[in-house]
Amino acid sequence: MAKTSSTAVTIHDVARHAGVSYQTVSRVVNNHASVAATTRERVLLAIQELNYRPSLLAKSLVSRRSGLVGVVAYGTEQYGPSQVVQNVERCARQHGYEVILITLREFKEAEMLNAVARLQQFGVDGVVLLAPYDAHDIVRGLGNQVPFILVDATADVDGTTVSIDQVESAVIATQHLIDLGHHDILHISGPREWSDAELRHQGYTQALERHGLTALPRYEGDWSPGSGFAAIQRALQDGLSFSAVLAGNDQMALGVLTALKGAGLNVPREVSVVGVDDTPEAAYYDPPLTTVVQDFGLLGRKSLEELLRLIEHPAAHSRHVVFQPQLILRGSTGPRSGS
Repeated sequence: MAKTSSTAVTIHDVARHAGVSYQTVSRVVNNHASVAATTRERVLLAIQELNYRPSLLAKSLVSRRSGLVGVVAYGTEQYGPSQVVQNVERCARQHGYEVILITLREFKEAEMLNAVARLQQFGVDGVVLLAPYDAHDIVRGLGNQVPFILVDATADVDGTTVSIDQVESAVIATQHLIDLGHHDILHISGPREWSDAELRHQGYTQALERHGLTALPRYEGDWSPGSGFAAIQRALQDGLSFSAVLAGNDQMALGVLTALKGAGLNVPREVSVVGVDDTPEAAYYDPPLTTVVQDFGLLGRKSLEELLRLIEHPAAHSRHVVFQPQLILRGSTGPRSGS
């Protein structure tokens, strides 16, 4: 019968109930192999019947690990970072870890390092850092204080990174438009300080240069639909001639589609539009959006797995894990008019 007393159940209560020593209960709780299967089953049944909840502190004294990982993130109001954080948390729970999340109001080296210091006060076993800006100084500041993983950092930093090939994301999107006969392709980028925005702009220019095409003036947004809308309005007011638009993400692409429609331009008959991310809503835009898939779920899961690798093997080498993007064709792109 389950214990109903308001007194907290202890490891000694479980040991008496199962007829074993408290050391045996501790070994079962910490998943030691040196426990007979029948004994383990008896202890687990006692834990269930008594509704015993092992103390994280007690477990950490045995395992010398807290069972906690930290996440420091900036830009979680954006689709990509929020999905990465959610999947880190989900994967952590599957591996028996709890997550402490700190979100930054601004991305600065001091803010990031202070956040890591606060997490260390909780005894976290490692940290996942979402680093959308240049992370070189942050890595130097961290040194060997705690195992850490950088998400979305460029691969030239000194530490393990997990990212999506953002240059290739823009290359395949731009190449798709070139294959459709488009030569005047406008790129509405994300904020210049974001690494992803800069890498996508590099991919855009690289793809054009391979075909001897000239990049149009860069119009910068802030990842929001409103900024994509405003960028198209500015481009049209500037008298810029273009037959296709590569938007830095799907949200800005939504603003692009609305602005083009408001200007009386048909998509894709007169202007083709490509986004980046493949957000759940992208397939339901009008028209449905051709976009480049960013598997943020995979990014989050692999980030946590790489962190656990470093926690389990402190001397393990750093490595850079890079996932390749994929183009999803929908109704917002078509052949250049007259081609």
